Amino acid sequence: MVPAHCKWLAFASDTDTVGTMAGSKVKIWVGLGAYVLASGVGTAFAQTSDADHSIHGKHGIQIAQATHDSHGGGGAGGEGGEGGEAGASKALAGLNEEQAYLANISMIRGHLNVGNELYAAGKTSDALPHFLHPVEELYGELKEVMDEKHVSPFKADLEELSDLVKRKVPTQQVQAQTEVVLTRLTEATSVIPANTLADPAFALPVVVGVLRTVTEEYGEAFEGEVIANPVEYQDSLGFARVANAMIEVMTPALTAKDADAARQLREQMNTLLTTWPTVTPTKKAVKTASELSGLVSRIEFATARLR
Repeated sequence: MVPAHCKWLAFASDTDTVGTMAGSKVKIWVGLGAYVLASGVGTAFAQTSDADHSIHGKHGIQIAQATHDSHGGGGAGGEGGEGGEAGASKALAGLNEEQAYLANISMIRGHLNVGNELYAAGKTSDALPHFLHPVEELYGELKEVMDEKHVSPFKADLEELSDLVKRKVPTQQVQAQTEVVLTRLTEATSVIPANTLADPAFALPVVVGVLRTVTEEYGEAFEGEVIANPVEYQDSLGFARVANAMIEVMTPALTAKDADAARQLREQMNTLLTTWPTVTPTKKAVKTASELSGLVSRIEFATARLR
């Protein structure tokens, strides 16, 4: 059973290339309260429909995602592994044990988001790294807190999911196992008290840690001035989406604390999200790595006023 205080973070995939899967929702949960349909670009708000209430709970907020063009080039997953996402120790430096734990869970969600989007679009080989990395690079970073707080292991659930992707089973089976993993992630998050999760002083440093990892991953996508490593590009996209959704969840509280700083934060996040117009990159990047790094630095500065 999903705890009442847990939020849903979901991403819609509405591209024509998805075929029968067009309009399906791939849910990534944030452990904070009602559910959110997170934006890849922009922040258009709408209340959930009555039909959604029966699936997602009674009090949802939706943030509509702009449609992705799945025809973007460069989708081959031909890189030789990620350099140092595991634990993102440098990016997460300064976080306490529980904050780093939540950041790593958030990055698993980011992987599952882009992985499911790619898989539903028929890009099964491109999707595979995003189902392998959670267990190969991130799960081990959770173990200490999981053991301390008696969280049930879920490595086998992650391995089952990646095995389904390797076997290129129908999308519905991958999504069903993704639901299992997301439930386990929500249970793992629920060991942190709800009032702690909702406190900007706790949650904003987590967002900053995830965004610093976005900077690292996006930088690793480049060779010279072109994007040559699509997996790193997609990692940065998935992590940015999760960070954005966490900020959206906190926006009312942040606005009450400092409306101007909250507005600046929202504007800067909207600008950041334009970095990824498609889930599969073109070689010509919208933003250079240094431009994205500068944006993240400004976002970090804005969050400092809101803690």
